[in-house]
Amino acid sequence: MKKLLLVFAVVAFTTIGAQAQDAKSTNLSLGVNVGIPTTTGLSIAYGADLQADFAVAPTTKITGSVGYEAYKIKDVPSGSGIKSTFGIIPILAGAKFFFGETGKMYGHAQLGYAISTTKGGSGAFAYAPSLGYYVSPNFDIALKYLASSRNSATTGSLNLRLAYNF
Repeated sequence: MKKLLLVFAVVAFTTIGAQAQDAKSTNLSLGVNVGIPTTTGLSIAYGADLQADFAVAPTTKITGSVGYEAYKIKDVPSGSGIKSTFGIIPILAGAKFFFGETGKMYGHAQLGYAISTTKGGSGAFAYAPSLGYYVSPNFDIALKYLASSRNSATTGSLNLRLAYNF
């Protein structure tokens, strides 16, 4: 099931990338992020994502993204056989709203599903609110909270996302 979802996401974003070259109202961005986990027992979070934005109004875009987020576990004894990191693949859809007349500052809300990359791991509900700013037409920066929740347990991190927009 996980492989099927991943293949679906890759095919969808490949198609979106091809459409992005024909429509100025659509853009694709590649982002990297690093952050501080909000979950006890974790020391750092880092990852990358591919995001597509579709303009639906002058100040609103519908978004879709897929990525990878890794979390480093604190205090793993060496030689214990326990992995020191674990990861998720968040698949998110959302809306981006621009503030003011310049269209540079935005709020972004996303919901979706996070697939665990750990063998035998399962999926979880995922969400990611953020605030961002377009430094230039090709570069934006955002402060993003990414979290996944399952059975009353939440893993999350406050991340700085740097993105190149195509």
